[in-house]
Amino acid sequence: MKNPFPFRHIEPIFFAGLLDDPILLVRIRPSGRLLMFDCGQVHHLAKRNFTHLDAIFISHGHMDHWMGIDSVIRHLIAANRTLDLFGPIGLADKMAHKLAGYDWNLVEDYWCSFRVHEISPAQITTYLFSGPAGFERSPLETRTHDSSPIYETTHCRVYADSCSHGIESLIYRLDERPAFRIDVARLKELGLRPGSWLGELKEYFFTRRPGNIRLTVPLDNGAEKQIHEIGQLDELLKQIVSPQTVSSLGYISDIGFHAENIRTIAGFMAGVELLFCECTYLSEDKEKARVADHLCSEDVNQLLRMLRPAWFVPMHLSKTYRRRTDLLFRQLVPQPPTRLVVMPPFMTPRPLRADEVVWSEISE
Repeated sequence: MKNPFPFRHIEPIFFAGLLDDPILLVRIRPSGRLLMFDCGQVHHLAKRNFTHLDAIFISHGHMDHWMGIDSVIRHLIAANRTLDLFGPIGLADKMAHKLAGYDWNLVEDYWCSFRVHEISPAQITTYLFSGPAGFERSPLETRTHDSSPIYETTHCRVYADSCSHGIESLIYRLDERPAFRIDVARLKELGLRPGSWLGELKEYFFTRRPGNIRLTVPLDNGAEKQIHEIGQLDELLKQIVSPQTVSSLGYISDIGFHAENIRTIAGFMAGVELLFCECTYLSEDKEKARVADHLCSEDVNQLLRMLRPAWFVPMHLSKTYRRRTDLLFRQLVPQPPTRLVVMPPFMTPRPLRADEVVWSEISE
């Protein structure tokens, strides 16, 4: 099926079936770079996916969302760059324990480093695990966590909020950024002449960091206009950049159906076009869902009625239903405009049995 989603610059790719450990990759088309959401079993991903990876966003530290970090380390160890990891408080300790499980007596200057960002409701604390230093952990910074993005590129922004799964479990939202599209008619109406200043304004548009920008804007009458204050830059952008809709996707993995979680989701996920959400239990097992702090199909239907995304991808169904996965799609009844994306039970390759391993013939 051709990708039906409304994104201009990003391409979401779900590398898991309904019963597999959830792995969402988001490819940024203009750059070819990748973002990963959760990192359980990843042995079925080709190495090139890891080499194009820029950031990983972990919901929580349970094995089926975190164990794949060993594969990430293995594939990127000689990559000579820094990978960003985002997750709840305690992620840096978990990364330290992972790395301490190996011997690093043969370190090289070109080894990969890992920058780990621990996200709490109030702040983000960042640590560096330097490959050339044998993955020694060192603190980098602590900054305020507000409504600002936790990570951004030229083409998208990622936000995080906190829910409960018995432990803290982060939910994520990715918004595409609007393109820098000049309204030529409006430019002419304002008497502004195109020039190199538009390139400088474009840099500010994407970074929101004015730096040393002092725009000299040529006018049609031959005069020039000086713009250097942030307020003036913002007002100019409003005047000459064409209005655009912004498409978003949401990622909800492993939360309980609590009143506080529902309130958080209602505000944080409002307006998402594409929603990935766990649905671990069928409705008849609602009590099991409550005990395990997971969602059942009845809960997910309520969330869909509240959020009304254009597309919904269910994930992380309990393997106890492996012979009855069709029941989930009967119980999920999204109302228009939401369309249900039906996932196969598995996408990971089947493991080999002992009797399938064949020795090659020994030549004399």
